[in-house]
Amino acid sequence: MNLFRNRGFLVRWFLGGALLLPAVILLAGCGERGVPGSWLLTPIDQPVVISATLPPPAETATFPPVPTDTLPPPTMEAEVTATPEPTLTFTATASATLPPTVEGTPTFGPSPTRTRTPTRTRFPTRTPTPSRTPTVTQTPTPPLAFMRIQKPGPYSKISSPLQVEALVSPGEDGYVYVELIGEDGRVITRQALDYRSFMNRYFYINPQVPFELNTAAETARLVVRVQDRFQRPTYLCSVEVVLMRLGRSEITAPQIVQEPYVVRSPREGAVISGGVLRVTGLARLVNDRPLIFELIDERGQLVSNAVIEHSQPYGDLSHVPFEVFIPYSVEQDTPVRLVIRQESATRIPGTVWLSSMLLTLQP
Repeated sequence: MNLFRNRGFLVRWFLGGALLLPAVILLAGCGERGVPGSWLLTPIDQPVVISATLPPPAETATFPPVPTDTLPPPTMEAEVTATPEPTLTFTATASATLPPTVEGTPTFGPSPTRTRTPTRTRFPTRTPTPSRTPTVTQTPTPPLAFMRIQKPGPYSKISSPLQVEALVSPGEDGYVYVELIGEDGRVITRQALDYRSFMNRYFYINPQVPFELNTAAETARLVVRVQDRFQRPTYLCSVEVVLMRLGRSEITAPQIVQEPYVVRSPREGAVISGGVLRVTGLARLVNDRPLIFELIDERGQLVSNAVIEHSQPYGDLSHVPFEVFIPYSVEQDTPVRLVIRQESATRIPGTVWLSSMLLTLQP
């Protein structure tokens, strides 16, 4: 490119010089010596001067290297145009590689594998095994006794009058019966406490029970009981004490606080058919005597009964499960009271604890 520019410059320079040369010659002739007028009108010698000055431009125009210098520029243009093409292809490949990296990022999160953690919650599903513990230990399951004597405790030494503190609920007749039974089975004293104005309530009573003895001391049983309108016992609790004619009373703490007999099946008011009554539940015996089950109708007649030998709790057990089958025979629907009780294990006869529920027997 520089060669082409120089060549053009030289051509313009020679052409300019050729045009300016006659004027310079004319100006030179118009010097101090002057210019003849005939020379200006007849330019015979003038062409000779011009032709003598023209050869230098011809020599400059005959430079052969000019065509040879024009070849390199095409090669330069090819190199320049080739370089941007690879850059374009590289940018295209770079943009193509980016999407796979974006698509690959969701595969990193193995969030579905984290859902395996809930499978560890299957271990609590094995916890139904502790469901057996209520049937064995039953420490929190048995409720407090429906009726119980808080004071006096077993074999307390009592002088008259006997101060009783008990938790009761009146029977269907509205009364609570308090009795003292001597060693020979006689009734030392009996009270029928009228609580008809407190029907269907649960409360403490604090009666005083006076007594008289022919001896210095005697063992007796304090009984608190209630009954229904057919005079069937519905609940009974008792404690043995030592009665004294003289002396200072010594009171012990109660032993029976929880319900001794807990029936799981049947429920209160259930209708039984098929000729066999199945009773299941828990028991903590109040003494070593057998457990007696009785079915008593509204006339006070014994429909059926069953007696089982039951063991006492051991270790950490509070109650022991039991199951008993009581066969019966009735011709029609018969309302009965299921009575569960234990007899005395000492010289004083009679029932020491009793609980019951109402059922209906069908043939």
